[in-house]
Order: sequence, then structure tokens, then C-alpha cells
Amino acid sequence: MKNALTIFFIYIFVLSLNVSANEIKIEYKIDNQIITNIDINNEIRYLQSLNRNLETLSKKKINEIALNSIIQEKIKYIELSKYFNLKQKDDELERIIYENLYNSLKLANENQLNDYFNAFDINLEDVFLKVKIELLWNKLIYEKYNSNVVLDKKKLKDKIKKDISQTETIQEFKLKEILFTLDNNETAENKYLKIIETINERGFENAANIYSSSNTSKYGGSIGWLKKTQLSSSIYGKIKTLGNNEISEPIQVGNGYLIIKVEDKRTINEKIDETEEFEKLVRKETDRQLNNFSTIFFNKVKKNIVIDEL
Repeated sequence: MKNALTIFFIYIFVLSLNVSANEIKIEYKIDNQIITNIDINNEIRYLQSLNRNLETLSKKKINEIALNSIIQEKIKYIELSKYFNLKQKDDELERIIYENLYNSLKLANENQLNDYFNAFDINLEDVFLKVKIELLWNKLIYEKYNSNVVLDKKKLKDKIKKDISQTETIQEFKLKEILFTLDNNETAENKYLKIIETINERGFENAANIYSSSNTSKYGGSIGWLKKTQLSSSIYGKIKTLGNNEISEPIQVGNGYLIIKVEDKRTINEKIDETEEFEKLVRKETDRQLNNFSTIFFNKVKKNIVIDEL
């Protein structure tokens, strides 16, 4: 208890170096973690740095998205602290964080990365912690649930062979996603219609920030280009007839539902490596099942966390 109080007062003191005390307001307490109005403002800038479309939303809606994002992060931080030393330096993990940021933001080096976040008045160390939490959360989920992943590898191999043998060309789709789950008394149809309404009013990227539980939500749901061979039969069946910028019906995946937007599609002529495509499909299906386990585990952890609005 003494240590928690000490950390709290140090935190307030550091904040007061840049912001006068009467401007600081504690909004939430998540177990021994606090969320202030300063934290929410910082999170807003961070989310806007990943998805500029958020700037079109009302201040109230952006605050809601930022607050929800911080609460999720704090819950993960509390749980991860039971398994990892989050303050310990890890060169390999740092290298992976750099690679993730370079790829997601399409940047080439550390100077560009610093310049990018400086433009949003964001400390790169804070960004690193956020990415570190997500990576370690994924590591924890993998270690806990990888043995529970069930794959019909023969079925996946047969799918690859069929996709490749049918034509000398292969389809590719540039996709965005919203992965949603149902709250009490919600139906998939009603939730889908609610999300579609938000998409029509505010755009797909903002709807992904608001509703999606996927890791892609911070990036407006962006997945990128995927070959037909990397898509499950159920997803391909729902999107194969969609035109550019059209949106799929809800696709059930585990305990959740996917909405897919086809941004673009093309046909490519190239020699497809059957083994390589099989391995990619196995990874995609493994990730899909692990994401489902992640949602279940997070909700279980959240039930045991005390969240107080102050």
C-alpha cells in the first residue's frame, strides 16, 4: 500500500512539471493504476497518429475511444506484470518493436519514427511501452493457448491445392476488418446494423476504432493485401463477389463476427509456392483461433479487475 501511494505521488509530481495541479483530474482507478485527463489527451493524440480519420469524430466520441483504449491497456499491463518484468530491457523485443512500427507506419528508420511522433507531441518511449504491452500480451496468449489450437492440416492443404490448380493466376484482396463480439441482449444482426450505420456516417476506419476488438483496430482495421490462398473458405465465400469498397455480411469466427471491407482486388500472375502458401494459411488460422482465446481470456481477467470511475 505504501509503495502504491509513493508511485501515485511521484506520478502527480511529474505531471505537475508540465501541467498545473488544478488541470489534473483523475478519471478512473484500475486496481492500483490511475487514468487522468492528461492520459486520455495523450491517448487521443496517439490514436490519431495511427488513424487520422479520428479527427472527424466529435470530441466526446474520441474521448470514449481513448478511454476504452487506456482501460484495456491498463488491464493487460496489470495481468502481464504477473508474468513479465515490464521494466526490464530486452534488445530482441526492442528490435521487434522497431520493425512493427516501421512496417505499420511505412517508415524507414529511427529518425523518421521520432519525427513522426514528435509531430503529434508524443514521446517515443510511451509508444514503445504500448507496443511492448501488445507484443507481450500476444506472447502470453500463445504460451497459454497454443496447445488448444485445432487445425485440420489435410483440409488446409487440400484447399491450397484446389486454389492453385484451378488457375494459373491468383486473386489478391486489399482488406480492412472489424471484429466484434456481442454484449448481453445483443444479436449479431442488430450489432451489425449499428456498425453499418456508423460506417455510413463516420467511415469504416472510425467504426473499426469504435467497435473492433482486433489488434488492427488502432490502424482503422487495415489488414493489407492477402492472397485467396490465405483466406479461409468461409471468408473467401463472403467476399469473392464484392466490388471495391463494398462490405461483407457478418462472418462468424469463433465467438465473434467479422465484417470485411474489400478496398481493392487484383489478379496476379506468379508462380505460387504451395508449401509457402500452406504455411501462411496455417499461421492465419492459428492467429484467428488465438485471437478468439485472447478475447475470452481478456474478458475473464477484466471481471477480476476493480474499475472505479472517480
